[in-house]
Amino acid sequence: MGEFEVNAAALFHADTEQGITPMVALSYNVTPAMRTPLLRTLTERGWRDPSAVFKGDRHALTTGILPMRSTDGRTFRIEDGHDLLFEGVVVPPPGWTKYVHDLGAVGVLAGADLMSAPDWERRLPELARANAVLGSVATVTLTAAGSDDMHLFARRVLSGLRPVLAADTLDDVRFAVEDDRPHDAVLAAIRGAVTHQVLVPRDVFDMVQARVFDKSAFGRKDAWVLKRLLRKVKVTHL
Repeated sequence: MGEFEVNAAALFHADTEQGITPMVALSYNVTPAMRTPLLRTLTERGWRDPSAVFKGDRHALTTGILPMRSTDGRTFRIEDGHDLLFEGVVVPPPGWTKYVHDLGAVGVLAGADLMSAPDWERRLPELARANAVLGSVATVTLTAAGSDDMHLFARRVLSGLRPVLAADTLDDVRFAVEDDRPHDAVLAAIRGAVTHQVLVPRDVFDMVQARVFDKSAFGRKDAWVLKRLLRKVKVTHL
């Protein structure tokens, strides 16, 4: 299955009785003709209908066990006994990592072009009932190594931009920092620089651009937003 492009997103499923279940959704970019073979392959590997999870049974997927590892809480590697399913940056929602640590596991959902469906996150139970998505469970290894790097990167960016940013932007940056969301703090700072057309130091611009293109700090959505913003940034001359 390594021949398919795969996108991933971290999310929560909230249930009134069982509480909150952290999940990772994998969306395989396949042709219509390959959708059925993809789901058949997952079924043969132990993936199953995840509908029971959406009804409150968070243990319903324990027949298929996958290892999922992350050294920094953002760069994930998910595999099974056959091949690598996904490796790349995923930006979890606030609090997601704590839930994963507490449970020691996370539900993994997979579908063909799953994220192209309108409002797909809210429609996961419906898509599961329609046999458009299958599920498994991953045992998770998360370590703190590497997280300091992202915080250091954010501090360097914010240190260079703070003197030129407007007050409302600084408020957004401060809230993100206080919530331990360094990637959101950088995004808010760059967005504010564009909105108020301030001059961004060349070294800060180069630092952010490098992180966006080497895929080491930002998820797919944030990287796309930053690429668009960086085109509009005013940069100081050397």
